Amino acid sequence: MSPENNTNKPISAVEFTPIAAPEIDRSVSISRGLLALLAFVCVAAVIMVLLYLSKPVIFKVDPADANIKVSGLSFNIGENYLFLKGNYQLEATKPGYSPLIQEFSVGDADNQEIPLKLLPLPGNIEITSSLSNIRVSIDGQPEILAPTLVMGVSQGVHQLTISKYRYFSLDQEFIVEGLGKTQQLDISLKPAWGEMRFTSTPTGADLYIGDNLRGQTPLTTEVLETGSKFKFKAPGYKTFSGSVSVKAGTVSEYKAVELIISDGTLTIVSTPSEANVTLDGKFLGVTPMTANVSPFAEHTIELYREGYLKNTQKVSVEPEQTIEVRAQLRANIGSIKITVKPEDATLTVDNRSVGVGSQMLTLPAKPHLLKISKPGYQSQDIKITPRPDQEQSLNIELLTLQEAYWASRPNFIQSPIESALKLFRPNKATFSLGAPRRQPGRRANEVERQVILQRPFYLATKEISNKQFKRWKNQHSSAAIKGISLDMANQPAVKVSWDDAVLFCNWLSGKSGLSPFYQIENGYVTGIDWESNGYRLPTEAEWAWAAKVDYQGLVAQFPWKNNLYPPLETIDNYADSSAKYLLPFTIAQYSDGHVVSAAVGSFAPNSKGLYNMGGNVSEWTNDYYDIQIHRGAPMIDPTGPQSGNRHVIRGASWALGSRSELRLSFRDAGYEGRLDVGFRIARYVDNPGAVP
Repeated sequence: MSPENNTNKPISAVEFTPIAAPEIDRSVSISRGLLALLAFVCVAAVIMVLLYLSKPVIFKVDPADANIKVSGLSFNIGENYLFLKGNYQLEATKPGYSPLIQEFSVGDADNQEIPLKLLPLPGNIEITSSLSNIRVSIDGQPEILAPTLVMGVSQGVHQLTISKYRYFSLDQEFIVEGLGKTQQLDISLKPAWGEMRFTSTPTGADLYIGDNLRGQTPLTTEVLETGSKFKFKAPGYKTFSGSVSVKAGTVSEYKAVELIISDGTLTIVSTPSEANVTLDGKFLGVTPMTANVSPFAEHTIELYREGYLKNTQKVSVEPEQTIEVRAQLRANIGSIKITVKPEDATLTVDNRSVGVGSQMLTLPAKPHLLKISKPGYQSQDIKITPRPDQEQSLNIELLTLQEAYWASRPNFIQSPIESALKLFRPNKATFSLGAPRRQPGRRANEVERQVILQRPFYLATKEISNKQFKRWKNQHSSAAIKGISLDMANQPAVKVSWDDAVLFCNWLSGKSGLSPFYQIENGYVTGIDWESNGYRLPTEAEWAWAAKVDYQGLVAQFPWKNNLYPPLETIDNYADSSAKYLLPFTIAQYSDGHVVSAAVGSFAPNSKGLYNMGGNVSEWTNDYYDIQIHRGAPMIDPTGPQSGNRHVIRGASWALGSRSELRLSFRDAGYEGRLDVGFRIARYVDNPGAVP
């Protein structure tokens, strides 16, 4: 029906006949569609939420084509993985590599990268060769024997050291591919030997190369280019050994070897042992011993031992024969007659007692240590050697401990300034210090006191000279009097105060390594160490004993033999007639040749060997000055008062000449130096307890 025919015409009702169709529950169909759509929307929403909350992770895998499996929920977009925050585990695998299982965490960071490196599996090396028992070391590890299959070698470059006896060693690199692969290595080694011909006289000697027997000479056998040790062995002959090399692949000949007949062996023993042994005059050693000797000849063996007679034997041996030589040595005995004093002294020989007193000792002719001893006496140790063909005797006298002590102390000692000191032992004799009341010229300060000297001492034989004193105090001057010098080198040092004299003594002690006698503080003497054996001034008692008491105990009044005044002959340097224009008093008709002081040591010494004890210059002593009265028991080793302001001066001088002044008991006092006062030095031998 065309449109034109429908214009403005009403549509007429048409009746249709319905076709039969299944009945549909439209309400159910609509519900299912809505559920599916709702589910899709929910899933999409969840995915969108997950995508929004997820963090990207990139796995950097080496090798890149490894397969990765990740636990938990993730999304994979190309190289990126999306994960919610949390902990995960991955597994990376690839054929030829060890599987990698690794845990990782995803946090707030964006674009997290996780490096993954798979370790290649080791490889295997199948070593082959036409040779057997080849030694192979890989990277310096213990050797293995090839051909063999070496399993589990790490991927990379390895150093192989290959060796086999009789072949040149080989070092080479080998690259192991790994990844579980098995690679082949075929080894070929170059021979390292040539051939050498060996001959010997006699023939038939066993020839060893190294420790391997190769056969009997003459023989051609392999020798290494790197060198082989060889030896020839034949019964009855000495082994001949050496080393040789031959270029690989060549043939050579070793010079003919002439074998030497073997030695025999001597086993030498003696009773007693430790005897010296000579063979044909040459020293071999000490028994027991063994020695090799040439065969087919007679040899002379001699055995010596101190204290025993020589043993001589003749012997000969066959090649490789062993003979035992035994020697029974006979003691070589000698006698020595020993005479001892005291008779009850004990004798020991080699620390074994042999009796008491003089006797005949019969001993082996060798050195022995003889000791003679007795309580209270100094023992003696003497080496003795008895001689069987000589008559010997020995006289021994023991010294008491005191005698031995004094025997070890010199009679003279020398100070560091070349001043000689003499040893004096007063022997505990009693003498008078001072002068009798009725002695002409006696002064009130010479009160008699009984004294005992028992401590031994050294006293200088001469006064200290200017030259000696100036070694300590070089600016010192002894001055002059009316143009006449007192300062010549060998004149006695004068104008010396008591303090300077004792400081000089301490200086001498230091030069000798001795403890100082005087205790000094700020240049002044504050005390005295009577235990010291350092240098000092003599005590007044020592000076008086040395000056006027002779060795028989007789006391002299003057330095000359009689008691006449003035002296009849020149004795010492006093105020003589030549000094009358210097001094208020001089000795008429007495001339000693010196106006002032003479050189130290001038004129004859006194009976004790001491010079100028009664003249030349007066002398300082150690004691403080006072007038002591003592009427009790004799004083022992008196040392004077404990304090004072002056010190005792003893002896006459070139400036004194009266009867009173020339007496040996004359004493004066002072502190400062004088033109006619000098000093001499003294010292104790030891401390008080040292003398037995």
